[in-house]
Amino acid sequence: MKKTNLIMLVAIIVFSVTFFNSQAQVAMNRSRTSLDDGSVILSKVHAGESVALNRKAERNFKRDYQLASGAEWSVLGDKLLMCRFFVNSVLFRAYYTPHGNWIYTTSGYDGGKLDQGVADRIKSVYYDSRIVYVNQIDLVGGRTFYIVEIHNEKSIRKVRVNDDDMEIVQEFAKQ
Repeated sequence: MKKTNLIMLVAIIVFSVTFFNSQAQVAMNRSRTSLDDGSVILSKVHAGESVALNRKAERNFKRDYQLASGAEWSVLGDKLLMCRFFVNSVLFRAYYTPHGNWIYTTSGYDGGKLDQGVADRIKSVYYDSRIVYVNQIDLVGGRTFYIVEIHNEKSIRKVRVNDDDMEIVQEFAKQ
C-alpha cells in the first residue's frame, strides 16, 4: 500500500510538472540534444525542426501506439524522453528512459470518456457529483490510475482511483 501511494505520488508530481511546463518543453523541441548512449537518430518535429532521439524509444513508441498522430518528441532536463501525440483526439504523453525503455503514459480527456466501470465506482460514492475531467496514468505492468475531477453543488474534488482504492487528493469549496 505504501509503495503504491509512493508510485502514485511520484507520477502525480511528474504529471503536474509536465503539464505546467509544457511551454518549456515546446521550447526544448527547438534545440538539438544528444543522449549519452550514442544510439541517436533524428526525428521530425515542429515544421521540419529535429530533436535527437533514442532508436529504442522510437521503436517502442511505434509498436505501442500504432494509431498515434502528430507525434512530437522532447528531451527533458533529466534526459527523459517524452512523446506528445494524439489518439482519437485525446492528448497523450509517453515517457521513456534515456535508454529507450517506456516508463509511463499520461492522457487527459473529458469525463464522458471515462471507462464505465471506473465511472460507476466513483458515482457509487459521489452519487451527487458530475465527472468533469480525467487524467489517466498508465504504468509499467498494466497498472492504471486516474485523477478524476468531480463537481457538485458545494465543491470541486479531485479523486485518485486505482485498483480497489479511491481517495480525495484535493477539495475546494464553491463560492
